[in-house]
Amino acid sequence: MKQIKLTKVNLEKLAANPPSERDEYRTDIPSCYLRVGPSSMSITVLRRDADKNQVRVGISIDTLNLPNLPALKRLIRQAKESDSHSTKKEKRLKNSLRSAGEYVIEAKQLASTTESNYLRCLNQLVIFSGDKVPVKGVEILKLHKLISEHHGSAGANSALKVLRMVMKAMHADDESFPDWPTEAVRGLWTYEPPRETRLSTEQLPLVWNASLPDHWSQWVRFALLTGMRKSETKKAYIQGDELVVDNTKNGTRHRLPLTPSIEKYFSDYSAIKCFKPLTKHVQSATEVRTTPHDLRRTFASIARMAGVQQSTIAWLMNHSAGRSSQTDRYQGRPESFILSEALLKIEETYKTLGCER
Repeated sequence: MKQIKLTKVNLEKLAANPPSERDEYRTDIPSCYLRVGPSSMSITVLRRDADKNQVRVGISIDTLNLPNLPALKRLIRQAKESDSHSTKKEKRLKNSLRSAGEYVIEAKQLASTTESNYLRCLNQLVIFSGDKVPVKGVEILKLHKLISEHHGSAGANSALKVLRMVMKAMHADDESFPDWPTEAVRGLWTYEPPRETRLSTEQLPLVWNASLPDHWSQWVRFALLTGMRKSETKKAYIQGDELVVDNTKNGTRHRLPLTPSIEKYFSDYSAIKCFKPLTKHVQSATEVRTTPHDLRRTFASIARMAGVQQSTIAWLMNHSAGRSSQTDRYQGRPESFILSEALLKIEETYKTLGCER
């Protein structure tokens, strides 16, 4: 039997070039097989039922709308769970913070980037709590102090927000699970200054025209022209006359018109593993401290300066909260020529401020 590694790239290749006859592959996941036909794709999972008999569980895959890999692996894990494990699972969820946290995070079906952030926070909670679910407010206060000492106040806030989410979600399903003690931890959160930094009109041309090593100069201009999140720049691809990003932070498919300038600075940025060097390179070249998300906020500011309507800015930036009114829902996504004109206005404003093409 043929073997295949279960990745999004391999699934896309098989969906784009299906075999003329039905093929079956053994995947890198134990007891999991991929079946591909001329017009269909499915996964078969083998497991044992309560009587120890082998059972086949099928998972169909839409070749026109392939699921992201975390969601697909989540379905495979669920298919592997037999009825005999349900009682053990309930006990494990009550006694293990990691098990409860992973259960809640999986159930929310988050975007892959958000899910990895939540799991990182969960790992911190497990380390400092000994994998025990805190019952009293005193235990949570102590946990916040321990995480603050090692990861700072902002890291502690993020971890405790995940803990609150897990405890509330589990308590809603099972009242015997400890609930979040709102009153006992009132005033717990450390003050975090609002993250509203952006490049000023004086700093913008310095950063745009800066000579940065490797691919950073090109990436900075691409980020400023599109307003994309750093994770979106890594997943963007060209489809026809549009720039497309699948499975964004808010779970939607983001599409932008492809202007000549955006096409010029577009590249495959998926190889970027860490964006921390960007801040160091920019500060070394310009003495301006900036982060990838500062560039996104700068895009929004320049769009407003260019006279772009607020609702259009929300669509350009893939902000679901900015288009939540009833009128916006009725109107839907603006026509492509409207988004294209808005992007061109933004590019002209950059040029006016001294950003060379």
